[in-house]
Amino acid sequence: MKRLIQILALTILAACAEKPNSEDITKGKESTNVLEKLTYSVDTVVVDTGDEIINLKHLNSIYVSLSPSKNQFYFFDRSRFILHEIDLNTLKLVNNYPFEEEGPDGTGRFIYHFKNLPNGNFWVQDLLGSTSVFSKTGKRIRNIEFNKEDLLKDFPLGLNLLYELQVDFERNKFYSLPLMFKMERKHFAVIDSSGHTEKIVELPEFDVLEEYKVEYNSGRDGGDGRGELVSLEQPNDLVLISSTVGNGIYIYNPELDSLWFQEFPHELTPLEKDITVKNVVHSPKELEAEREKFHTQIDYWGFFWDEKTELYFRFASIGIPRANVDSPKKYEYFMIVYDKELTLKGEAKLDNLETIPRAGFFKEGKLYSYVNVEDELGFAVFTFDF
Repeated sequence: MKRLIQILALTILAACAEKPNSEDITKGKESTNVLEKLTYSVDTVVVDTGDEIINLKHLNSIYVSLSPSKNQFYFFDRSRFILHEIDLNTLKLVNNYPFEEEGPDGTGRFIYHFKNLPNGNFWVQDLLGSTSVFSKTGKRIRNIEFNKEDLLKDFPLGLNLLYELQVDFERNKFYSLPLMFKMERKHFAVIDSSGHTEKIVELPEFDVLEEYKVEYNSGRDGGDGRGELVSLEQPNDLVLISSTVGNGIYIYNPELDSLWFQEFPHELTPLEKDITVKNVVHSPKELEAEREKFHTQIDYWGFFWDEKTELYFRFASIGIPRANVDSPKKYEYFMIVYDKELTLKGEAKLDNLETIPRAGFFKEGKLYSYVNVEDELGFAVFTFDF
């Protein structure tokens, strides 16, 4: 009997120590990178404009917008003061709406932003900060006056409080990145619909941007320079403030009135730039040498929100060293995705890609980036499978 008990004990121990089968090993090593098996394709489509010629000279993000249904794409031609309406389902130009430069319904000459609002109207801001709401037929509905005396009571009068102004009509708020020449620290502002400041807070994590600023002043012929970009956007509910210098971003939750800084544990790309540059140079040649240093460093770009996958998409690029300054610039491109709480979910290198989309929108799970196709308005349509 004793012998039988010993045999049973050894059998049980052997079973406990049994090696896991291949399926168990696979499960244990299953990747948490949702982009590990990413494949993608890019198709280019052209808008049928009929007999209309669309001037693409000012085709950029400040003059294009999307209807809430994502069925209409709008492009404002600031040269001719015409709002073009494109049906995204048929890819046809369906309407042209003329606007006036002067008069009671005038937009002003120097339009800085032209954006579609959730109610179908358009928010128009000129270069001097004047802001109005227009119907898409060009009728002024109301002006939005900012109380500059209240807005700037704790700041120098030279401060441009409306830089990178974003409108959140759902909450009757404005957000901006107050800017002033020679003001080193970056700020974030929340303004209510009556034009009064709710808060202006410092963004100390972005002080590092000053280390990457290069200035050249020739005196007689003016100057030039190179610096990192800061952007403010609201692709979904959260307001995101990012820079090209690194992957860290400020996140503002309007519902909680809460602002925090967050970095991400990327593995495929450097977390931030890592070079030393001269902040002041004294010749064009010296300036070009400093610019070349940036060429092989990481650049992080803005965010796209995809309602279908409920993911934020972000792109990054790294320049490949050039044999000489006259050689064409080539880059390595990367894509990163985060969930709606901005938790990192995956990253991948995008091989054989000529360029990344810097602006655009997701529609039915595909990323549309507007492009100039031999002087015709078109879209590069990215399909990502993972």
